[in-house]
Amino acid sequence: MQLKFRNSQFKIMQVADTQEGKNVSPDTLALINAAIEKEKPDLVVYSGDQIWNYASFKGNRDTVKDVLFKLTEPAHSRGIPFTVCFGNHDRQVGLSNEEQLEIYRSFPCFVGDSAKGIDGCANHVIEIADGSDIRFLLYCIDSNTSLKIGYDNVHESQIEWYRKTRDSYEEKLGRLIPSIVIQHIPVPEVFELLDEVKKGTKGAVQGFRNHKGKWYTLNKDKVNADGFMKESPADPMENSGEFAAMSEKGDVVGIYFGHDHINSFNGKINGIDVGYTQGAGFHIYGPGLDRGVRMINLSTDGSFETYDLRYRNLVGKKVKEKLWFAFYQIMPTNVYDAVSKALKLLGIATAIAIIAVIISLLK
Repeated sequence: MQLKFRNSQFKIMQVADTQEGKNVSPDTLALINAAIEKEKPDLVVYSGDQIWNYASFKGNRDTVKDVLFKLTEPAHSRGIPFTVCFGNHDRQVGLSNEEQLEIYRSFPCFVGDSAKGIDGCANHVIEIADGSDIRFLLYCIDSNTSLKIGYDNVHESQIEWYRKTRDSYEEKLGRLIPSIVIQHIPVPEVFELLDEVKKGTKGAVQGFRNHKGKWYTLNKDKVNADGFMKESPADPMENSGEFAAMSEKGDVVGIYFGHDHINSFNGKINGIDVGYTQGAGFHIYGPGLDRGVRMINLSTDGSFETYDLRYRNLVGKKVKEKLWFAFYQIMPTNVYDAVSKALKLLGIATAIAIIAVIISLLK
């Protein structure tokens, strides 16, 4: 697939973690619509966890299709091409990622694909050209969904696919092509943008799994001034060498991901701009009115800039679903921890009753 520069610029909008059920939040749609109206992107990338919650979908293809259509309508109703990555929650609706990809393919303006013979679904590359001259490549990569090792990573077969694709363009064109990568789960190297600090340090967040017992803050000398981190990166349990591969030849200039809804920052690691995009969805936990999207604006001279756009600046300080907004302001990032604490504080019977009410509301 090849898309074209417009007036020496190509705008990519990344929408992360809408994570909707069957009733799409009007506030989620207001954010996406306002961002598109302001920026008029050339491509919208939904970077995983578009939907979730089996209780809401129960594997019903028509319901899944209806929700995915509504989420992507802000793009295709304006004739803007869009594509997708998959996250760790999408398949939980009862349809496989492959089945969902077929649904996306039925929508107007969808430009995604899925490389054959490698792990994951919807791994693909998009050429961004100025006339007949390819100036950038955009890799959309599936960061997979296995929960056997905590959060999964990009697998070896995908890394080799990236290498072969990179090298084939270099051989054909006689030069490396500057490249952007978008995926759902972060690369472990994102921790190089953080400082490990003592517990109790102002603004510190607690690590977990591989980083259990450690506390972190953003390194302000390495990240953008208005960046924020309100939870520890939930990186893969195993480092598959993805970042190392993408650092080999200097073609990859930016890697962006979502996954951790209340983080938004970016900074350079080994010459690559690495960044979080905060969640856009209002029916899941998020950073309040700082829910947003990321812009990645490419120029024909090979340079680019990136920044986020936030609900508070695009739409305002009012939301249509006030009760849901308030609920997800106190909703913990780790539901299992919340259930455990509820059982201890309230007793099993009371906690189960409260959880049952919450589940019924989510349906």
